[in-house]
Amino acid sequence: MTIDILCRVVDNYGDIGVVYRLAKALSDLDPALNLRLVVDDLAAFRALAPAVDPAREVQDLGNWTVVRWDHPWEGFRSEPPRLVLECFACGRPDFFEACLFDPELPFTAHIVNVEHLSAESWADELHRMPSLTRSARVKKSIFMPGFTAATGGLIIDRRFSRAMAAWDREEDRPALRRDLGAGLALEPGLEDNFWVSVFSYERDYARIVADLAAFHRERPVLALAAAGKSQPCFMRAWEAAGRPFPAVALPFLPQETWDEVLLACDFSIVRGEETLARASLSGRPFLWQAYLQAEAHHLVKLEAFLDRVRPFLGPDSFGRLAEASLAFNRRDRDAADWRGDESILPLLRDAEAARAGFRAFSAALSAYGNMAAHLLTFLRDLV
Repeated sequence: MTIDILCRVVDNYGDIGVVYRLAKALSDLDPALNLRLVVDDLAAFRALAPAVDPAREVQDLGNWTVVRWDHPWEGFRSEPPRLVLECFACGRPDFFEACLFDPELPFTAHIVNVEHLSAESWADELHRMPSLTRSARVKKSIFMPGFTAATGGLIIDRRFSRAMAAWDREEDRPALRRDLGAGLALEPGLEDNFWVSVFSYERDYARIVADLAAFHRERPVLALAAAGKSQPCFMRAWEAAGRPFPAVALPFLPQETWDEVLLACDFSIVRGEETLARASLSGRPFLWQAYLQAEAHHLVKLEAFLDRVRPFLGPDSFGRLAEASLAFNRRDRDAADWRGDESILPLLRDAEAARAGFRAFSAALSAYGNMAAHLLTFLRDLV
């Protein structure tokens, strides 16, 4: 079975990050699948998967074919698209569109719009809903990832599952941290520190650094600032505070290594969709910064997500999380001089107690099943 996966990179690396993970998870389920990935930004893809060559118009990546978005590859004519995953309503390249809507095709083609992750209730309502195209021979439907059994769930690729199982064995964590630290060129002897990863948007991180410094006086901290928009802001605040705890500016990491960093941490600040899904599955406490939207709709998305987490945390832990989350996300812009009134110190102090609740949240999400498996079943039913 051939599946074409279309992706345009809009939000930095988040879009291609989801697509790359989805492709891995589909191949995990059925290595015989013929996956053809059509991507507009191969340089962004290479950052996550170093084997990708941005200069090539068509290339093999393991058992996948990767095609540059604007390249009129003849493979789409010799084997026209039949099952198409149009990720995040990205549209379709002109050449691909002509092949897909060729009136001479002897079969019905199907476009599945794999949407953005949302905790809002409408995700349940839209999941698997059909929609129209300009041709009766091309059917379209919506597939919603999500946080409930009524959606497709979250992507769970095999390597992430194995890593999560390994990091959940508490007796193995010091050795795993030593190995990961060596790979990241961290100073030795930090395995027992309280690890915090920071991957967010531009803002003034002075308050967060101050909270980490206060917590460091109670328990040694190691901050890992991920490459991206938040890194220079965080490191600048850390320098201005006099380097009050160990902190490392990480290089851009392949997706599998970033997964290990999230699983290694005791607490994380995360952003966007792909890392939110990983943090939710990780079973570790975290604070999410939603993508800024007009008319503060990101706060609606945040509150919907908090409603999904609420049943798994005690009232005190949830209250601390909700207060910090709302304060962290109240903003009308992302900029290096933007300062909110958030405090993460209560979350840091509560992390150990809240861990059981986040683990229960992770277990519930895993019980809903693997989004890739649900999607593959849906595709097979279509044909």
